[in-house]
Amino acid sequence: MRPGEIVLEDATRSFSVRADHARTLKGVLVGKRARGPRPVPALQGVTLHIEPGETVGMVGRNGAGKTSTLRVLAGIIPLQSGEAHCGGRVVSLLELGAGFSRDFSGRENIHLQGALYGFGKAELQARLSRIIAFSELGEFIDVPVKTYSQGMQLRLGFSIAAFLDADVLLIDEVLAVGDEAFQRKCLRRISERIASGTTVVLVSHEAAAIERVCERVVVLDAGRVVFDGPTADGLLHYHRLMGVEHGGGESLRPREAGDLEILDVELRDGAGRVSNVFRSGDRMQVMINVRASTATELALELRSQNGAQLFRSTTPAQSGQLAYEIADLALLGGDYDLVLGDTAGMRRTLRFAVAREPGAQGIVDLRGSWRALEAVT
Repeated sequence: MRPGEIVLEDATRSFSVRADHARTLKGVLVGKRARGPRPVPALQGVTLHIEPGETVGMVGRNGAGKTSTLRVLAGIIPLQSGEAHCGGRVVSLLELGAGFSRDFSGRENIHLQGALYGFGKAELQARLSRIIAFSELGEFIDVPVKTYSQGMQLRLGFSIAAFLDADVLLIDEVLAVGDEAFQRKCLRRISERIASGTTVVLVSHEAAAIERVCERVVVLDAGRVVFDGPTADGLLHYHRLMGVEHGGGESLRPREAGDLEILDVELRDGAGRVSNVFRSGDRMQVMINVRASTATELALELRSQNGAQLFRSTTPAQSGQLAYEIADLALLGGDYDLVLGDTAGMRRTLRFAVAREPGAQGIVDLRGSWRALEAVT
């Protein structure tokens, strides 16, 4: 196996669910057990081949087999049939606090986790300050982990996994626990690991997170691979599987007071597919369903990550569907908010991301070309 290569061949695994009665002396002596349900299949002939350095997102319904796949790759659970191999060193972040000693401090758990992954004392010491700084735990790094909240455990666990050099990095849904700022920080760190050549497998229900970092998506359903291909097509397949390919921005709040009600809003790419991640220069469509009781205006604002207004456009609002089209998205990499409302105030916010590109810094895409002119004498 090459470092970073992942192979699953006809991987199959089921789990038994027993319904044992309470243990009594009579039950122990008689030795009878109640029959439980039939074994539940978690993986049914899953076959995957991931090349070194690839970034793969894994999506599917709850119970589709995503976590079981990662646990098999991490060597936590064995297969009943088939094969699973990962080349090189594997670092996984599958559960909050997995492998932590609750009575140890955060600092002591860093050393413990590093030792479990085969890192020596000198290797860990060289990374210790960066791990602590990334976790933002401050003085709590020397407090027992049993006093940590879920978010603090996530910060520590991800910080350890992100700074231990690995050929394969497995991450399962843990980013959902962190606050928004830390999620962005984690995604940036994942991008750095990708740039260094690490193979990443990311399980998440957050389509935006998958779109931002993954070039390939595997869709699982009932323990089987039902799609394996480009990210945009994979997420569209997943949305169709879930029945939510449209209407993702439907408002479920009580009817709003005022002359304008925004019923639904979604972003689409140049191919008409629902998306929350774009590239500089892409075509973007904002599809809005509104209900207007009187003559009023619909306002659309673009805001930066820190809330600064970058752009504003208004149009007469009428009941039905409105579309705002941007032929050339002149934004550079980062997170942005699209805010909709009327003269009475802004009512809906939709976040989207623009993928970062090497050598492009700032917000507005004004990239041009330099040329030298002859000096004037």
